[in-house]
Amino acid sequence: MTGPLAATLVEAHRLGLRIWLEADLVRPWQDGPARLHAALRTVRGLAREPGVVGVKFTEALGYADGLTVPGRISRFLTEVGDGLAGAAPGRLRLLDLAVPELSCLPDDPTRPHLATVAAARLRGRYPQLALDNVHDYLRLGAAEVAQVATLPRSAATYAGWGVGDDVAQRSAWSATVRYWGRLTRLYARADLTHPGDASGDAGAAARRLHTAVDVPLRAGAEAVDAWTWRRPYQGWVARLADPGPRTNPLWDGLVARHAAGARLLTHLDPAAPERTVRSDLAMIATACTDVYLAVGVD
Repeated sequence: MTGPLAATLVEAHRLGLRIWLEADLVRPWQDGPARLHAALRTVRGLAREPGVVGVKFTEALGYADGLTVPGRISRFLTEVGDGLAGAAPGRLRLLDLAVPELSCLPDDPTRPHLATVAAARLRGRYPQLALDNVHDYLRLGAAEVAQVATLPRSAATYAGWGVGDDVAQRSAWSATVRYWGRLTRLYARADLTHPGDASGDAGAAARRLHTAVDVPLRAGAEAVDAWTWRRPYQGWVARLADPGPRTNPLWDGLVARHAAGARLLTHLDPAAPERTVRSDLAMIATACTDVYLAVGVD
């Protein structure tokens, strides 16, 4: 194996990072058995590399990937879960989920009427991601780890409901652990990115990190995926560090949590580093224990 991915695997392992192959298998599965088998062959070869601990095989399953029918999602999970077990034995399978209803105070017995209405609307818009359906998917055992995005609503919305961001996140993660903590290992996914230079308000960064990282970890999440190191997104570049890369208060907060023992992950595309793969990984290793490496399978 040669090329940017090969060099990235070697360097990430040298730095002691736990490596996850980020290989979204929804499109190959939709394209048919031959395409799926080719994708699994790619995963099989990479999964043998030193330092690889698992495969992340979905990206917000059922949210914007064309899978909208619960029975079809269950079939995908069964077939791909079995395929990965054969292609990457001994490696963890990670299912990434975005569950909109979790943003609506699901574990609050005195939930405001507006939050109840919002939850009902989200179930109507994303019935495939209703809490009962997600429970059924996780019961299939297709993944050892579920990474959950709670899709928090705006601070203004929560203020209108009479709660703060932290209260909403605690409700979301209390419900997540109560519903699914016995079925699978749970990671949180948090969008902590910004465009351009975020080197300003340390207080805002601390509040953001508390809600997105500290609250899920205290509720029972094993790790937090800090999305994302660097990724072009809707006409701008989403990133955690500042361009260069340079540190900022948010990045410094991630480094401090890593030093205190928090398990943090982020994503790196070996074909599109901020500077170089080696320098990017060296900086990532100061804040993260794990890294997702993009694998082209779709």
